[in-house]
Amino acid sequence: MKNRRCYFPHAATIFFLLTVAVALFSWIGSIYGLGTVQSLLSPEGIRWELRHTVGNFVQTPALGIVIILFLGLGIASYSGMTDAIRRIVRRGKQLTRKEKRALVLAACTLVIYSLMIVFTTFAPLTLLRSVTGSLTNSPFQKGIYYLISFGIGLSGVVFGYTIGRFRNDGDVIRGMASLFSRFADYFVVLFFIVQFFSSLMYTNLVEWFGIDSKIIYYSFHTCCYLPFLWMLNRKKIDS
Repeated sequence: MKNRRCYFPHAATIFFLLTVAVALFSWIGSIYGLGTVQSLLSPEGIRWELRHTVGNFVQTPALGIVIILFLGLGIASYSGMTDAIRRIVRRGKQLTRKEKRALVLAACTLVIYSLMIVFTTFAPLTLLRSVTGSLTNSPFQKGIYYLISFGIGLSGVVFGYTIGRFRNDGDVIRGMASLFSRFADYFVVLFFIVQFFSSLMYTNLVEWFGIDSKIIYYSFHTCCYLPFLWMLNRKKIDS
């Protein structure tokens, strides 16, 4: 008899059903006058949903952060650099001479890049600090994810060209786009996560249940990133 895997709903389905549950509870709560609960199924609630669905999703910080990181990580993955690192760390396998040379050059590139960031952020230059000289609301703080992605991507480009995986700019562009096709379902999950939490806050169910808004804030940000880690682990197992 073949072993059957226990079926578990997709993360997007779970958050969609949670949003439906919020809509139903808010409708019941508004009927029975439970505090300041607002119905998501009322004319006003439907109008709110239509006005804010796109905006809430596009303005979610996680969306921009993940897209920016995908560009650099995609290059590193497509070039074979992440696979070479994983083979050393997890499996203890030996690399070829060309792979070792490419990895050393990529590491040196990343070190030089990191030193440049430190040099332009701290001493003696403060180019990436704010006009007041602090890190708060500075270009460094605002652009930290871009700086990380660019550094990883730059080292991936060096590795790819050194090992021969990259031959022209088209290969680099394909690397930048590679993770988007591999993890396309993450963006679907993120959409439903955003709709669930935004609907939850609109209905005031959080306030009625007496849940601290900080808990919802941290729960939201945790839920935005956990699905990607789960998908990353799942795809490694499948491959």
